[in-house]
Amino acid sequence: MREKSYLTRRQTLSAVATGASVSVAGCNGSSSDRTDGLAFDHPDTVLADEAFDITVEGLPSNERVDVVLTSEDGDGESFEGRATVETGDGTVSLADATVVSESDDPLDGVVDADVDVPLPLALFQFAYPLQLRTYSAPDKHEFTYRIERDGEPVGTTTLTRTYPDFDGYIDLDHPELEGALYEPADGEAAPGVIVLHGSVARLYLPPAARLAARGYNVLTLQYFGTEELPDELNGVPIEYVRDAATWLRDRESTTGEQIGLFGASKGGELALLAGSQFDAFGPVVSVNGSGLVWEGLTADNYPESGTSTWTLDGEPVPYLDGEHMYDGPDGAGEEEVEAASIPVEDIDGPVVLVSGGADELWPSAELQGPAADRLDEYGHPNYEHLIYEDAGHFIPPRYTPTVGLIAEGGTYAGAAEASHDHWGAVLDAFSSLRDH
Repeated sequence: MREKSYLTRRQTLSAVATGASVSVAGCNGSSSDRTDGLAFDHPDTVLADEAFDITVEGLPSNERVDVVLTSEDGDGESFEGRATVETGDGTVSLADATVVSESDDPLDGVVDADVDVPLPLALFQFAYPLQLRTYSAPDKHEFTYRIERDGEPVGTTTLTRTYPDFDGYIDLDHPELEGALYEPADGEAAPGVIVLHGSVARLYLPPAARLAARGYNVLTLQYFGTEELPDELNGVPIEYVRDAATWLRDRESTTGEQIGLFGASKGGELALLAGSQFDAFGPVVSVNGSGLVWEGLTADNYPESGTSTWTLDGEPVPYLDGEHMYDGPDGAGEEEVEAASIPVEDIDGPVVLVSGGADELWPSAELQGPAADRLDEYGHPNYEHLIYEDAGHFIPPRYTPTVGLIAEGGTYAGAAEASHDHWGAVLDAFSSLRDH
């Protein structure tokens, strides 16, 4: 079990040699440009969630230079990110560079030395004036990287990041299921994954679209809050998720016998529960979810509903009172906790638990702890509990603007690192679907 994992710039490069899914990009062609005496080597095109490196040769030895990223968002608004790095022997791998710039204000567009994310991406995450909630992503994003010495440009290079079409989903033509389907852009049949939203009754599109871009057939499912579903987040039948898996698995565009599950917050709780109950599911990812079943919520979250969030075979799944939800299960009795514990050891595939140690919405690291304990106790062969001490409740797929990631706890650096690191574990887990 890993309780804490940050992929450093050096580890990101090391992943290339091992073939890990978090490895630096290079499969889409590469460029070796020479401008103003400097040589740049990097991929031509990368996916929006893909790590990559830029190597710069011909720099003066043992000096400091500035690396500047410039581009425009989908609305044509310019942004810029910058950092100061040491040149060493004159050849610098930016993903592994020694960053020496400092920033007292995480909103000023300067990457601080303490941000442990590959620099070519960190420059984007901390670019000014980008903010997550107002950022408009283009279909293709051309990045220009400029090297400056003593304030003067000495070389530039460009590459393209491609974004999935977040609006390119298929509305479900189904009398009982509510959701949207993303199919791989290449039109090939692919393994299936279901994405579950949290306590806000809204489809969780970003991870679904990004997983489809990685070659998965992805159904993002709504499980309450419509006319055909429970109005509130209580009494939700988990068979609904099983039925969605059956529908997805039976499509000609879906390969394999197992469906992956990805859930965030309350959706993470549901993913662990459904994955433990039904043979249709293989790998399960829970991001800031819970290994315990909790009392359901009313529309206002208060007071609690007086019944379980979930039902199975028409009966409420054993649960803990909501009074303990926001400060952890320690106040509940041992027998109550045991009854409400999800039997995650029965999940037939890799399990990834992702927790923000500074989660201020609910203490996800503590709430997922019982799941990690059970997986360990029963000897589950493939699981991780990734705890990011400085991340809060919102940990999205990599790589997004950092401003806007800490409304529910954590620091900007912690949010960026968690976003970067956990997504590799997600891709690794779902890659097992290709073996079935």
